[in-house]
Amino acid sequence: MTYWGDYYPPANPIKVKNGIAARSKKGEIGETWWSKRFIGALEKIGIGSRLQRGKAYARKGQVIQITIQNTVVHAHVQGTNPRPYRVTISCTPFNDRQWDEIFDALSTQALFAAMLLGGEIPHEIETVFAGAGLSLLPATRKEIRTECSCPDSANPCKHIAAVFYLLAEQCDRDPFLIFTLRGRDREAVLEGLRTRRTHVAQEVEVKKPGHQHRPVHEPEGPVVPPCAECPDSFWDAQEALDSFPVYLHKKPEFDAAALKRLGPSRFKIGKKDLLDLLVPVYPRARDHVLGEIERWGAKDRKGRSSSGQSQEAGCLRGE
Repeated sequence: MTYWGDYYPPANPIKVKNGIAARSKKGEIGETWWSKRFIGALEKIGIGSRLQRGKAYARKGQVIQITIQNTVVHAHVQGTNPRPYRVTISCTPFNDRQWDEIFDALSTQALFAAMLLGGEIPHEIETVFAGAGLSLLPATRKEIRTECSCPDSANPCKHIAAVFYLLAEQCDRDPFLIFTLRGRDREAVLEGLRTRRTHVAQEVEVKKPGHQHRPVHEPEGPVVPPCAECPDSFWDAQEALDSFPVYLHKKPEFDAAALKRLGPSRFKIGKKDLLDLLVPVYPRARDHVLGEIERWGAKDRKGRSSSGQSQEAGCLRGE
């Protein structure tokens, strides 16, 4: 096959059955601010102009497989050659000392830690990494390495670019993907935060005036006896339900936080990821419940108002 400069003459790739296709069919790829930031980072380091070459490949489903092992992305992309091309993408991982600094810094930011534990990426998280002299997203071309087995001398070629676009869409479903490429997967990040948040909470408690050290096994408040010691009262009510505080928020800080924390699902319904189908259900269920509570609350307030007016009228009549 002849070619001109860095580019081969146009040719249609071999069609792939059940390939990994981008959900976006036109316009930009990536729905959330985080996936757009990922693409923006690639454009900033000079890769963006070549990414457009792979957009059609990503949408046609030419990528056969993507796997992530440690900090390296491995993919197979079907081009014009009968044998799929092998693509690898990797970022420079942070070492243990750098991750310790990052976790220590994140643990002091209560909102950042809460959002991450809830499966969300704070908009200003990159400032924490910058404070440690690091960048979560690739900041220079040296921090990201790409290879493809195709004969195209341009790097990234359209096969690498197609994988980049699919990784951007994966960031919509799993915002912790870039953490994985930097050396810590979702569970490692959450565990690091939980451990340090526990230490921070303990230090705050110890610094409180009048704090006294108690043995860890010493319980606070009333002790509930084991069920075996009080079988006769097992079904008896204890505290009245009215004594339990219930807090309702019109809009929670994080939508479907528990679901997002689980990460991408391994199951699909048709061609749709189970997580993508369940996430919209959470706000709908919340709005329905809050609507019912508001409706019953209004009905209760109306009933009390009517009762009060009746009592007032009775008093005026001398009843």
